Parts: sequence; structure tokens; C-alpha cells
Amino acid sequence: MDPVIAPRSHSARLDAINLMLRDLHTRHDEIRHRAAFRDCTSELLTLQQELVEYLLTKKHGLLGTDPAVNEADRNYNSFT
Repeated sequence: MDPVIAPRSHSARLDAINLMLRDLHTRHDEIRHRAAFRDCTSELLTLQQELVEYLLTKKHGLLGTDPAVNEADRNYNSFT
């Protein structure tokens, strides 16, 4: 598969992944405050990072690219 042009069936999936990644990169203060109140900020950040890594893996799989080349050692937590 050509990494520049994805098949139409993958286009919607890639759009959804990109939207979800954008949302995960957005700072949600209400959720952040709830996590702090419930003393689960650390767990929330860990889960957020796991979700980002999962979505990036799916995205690179659809594009046929190597995730290690572009995404090495990045932290996608919006709370830090």
C-alpha cells in the first residue's frame, strides 16, 4: 500500500484516529480536576498515554509506516 494515498476504506478510519488523537492532546480541565479529586491523576495519565500509543500504532499500520521513526520518545499527555 502506498503510504501517501490510503484506500478509501482506510480514509475514514484515519480521520477518526486523527480526531481521537487531537482530543487526547486537548487539555480537559474538568476531567483533570475530577481525577485530582479522586486521586487518580497518575492512572489517568498512564491510560491516556496507552491510548495514544495504541492509536498511533493503528495509524502507522494503516499508512504502512514505521512508528519508531516518527514517534520515538514522545509523551502525549496533555496534563503535563
